[in-house]
Amino acid sequence: MFNLPEILTIVIGALLALVFIDGIRRAIRIRRSSLKVDLMDVDEYASKDFEEEWMQGFSDESPKEEFEVGEEEMSLDIKPSTSLLILHLDSLKKGKFSKDSISEALNGLNFIYEEKGLFTVLDANENIAFSIINGKKPGTFLEDNSSDDLALVLDPVNLSSPLESFDLLIQISQSLKEIFECEVLDEDRNLLTKQMIEHMRQQVIEYRRQHLASAG
Repeated sequence: MFNLPEILTIVIGALLALVFIDGIRRAIRIRRSSLKVDLMDVDEYASKDFEEEWMQGFSDESPKEEFEVGEEEMSLDIKPSTSLLILHLDSLKKGKFSKDSISEALNGLNFIYEEKGLFTVLDANENIAFSIINGKKPGTFLEDNSSDDLALVLDPVNLSSPLESFDLLIQISQSLKEIFECEVLDEDRNLLTKQMIEHMRQQVIEYRRQHLASAG
């Protein structure tokens, strides 16, 4: 049999052992919690970095990829910034429009071939009505230049008789359409309709009115 001091020693030892074991368990539990928190923080950080990097890839400051296009295939950017009115003659046959073919088509009309490579159509009073240029770069018909896109450009602000010039523009565009067997398109390359023609006529009147009002 154990005496009282021995019994107390055993009990105290058992209690100390339980306390020690409980402490170890608590330490392990805290360590696991800490590792879990750390792993979550790392995941969030990695996700955040990836999102930021992805967004930066589409930021305005990121370099944009450039593509080179041959000049012969590139349309001439002649969309008006103010009052120019433009019609396009679009041919399915490549190189159908040239200096010679256009000159022949305009035979009998009052026009001038400019040395810079464009045609200027004159009205009945020998005043400038509108211009005919190459709708593809370089925009001219010099030497052997040819195109499948013809652009008729009218500036109603700087004409002496803008409505008469507009009527002449429509008349000649329809004539060229028959000669070259092509389509007449507006400046956005939509098929020209009677409604569009009337809308453009109203634009000519409004542009002219605004110009005269500002000049006065």
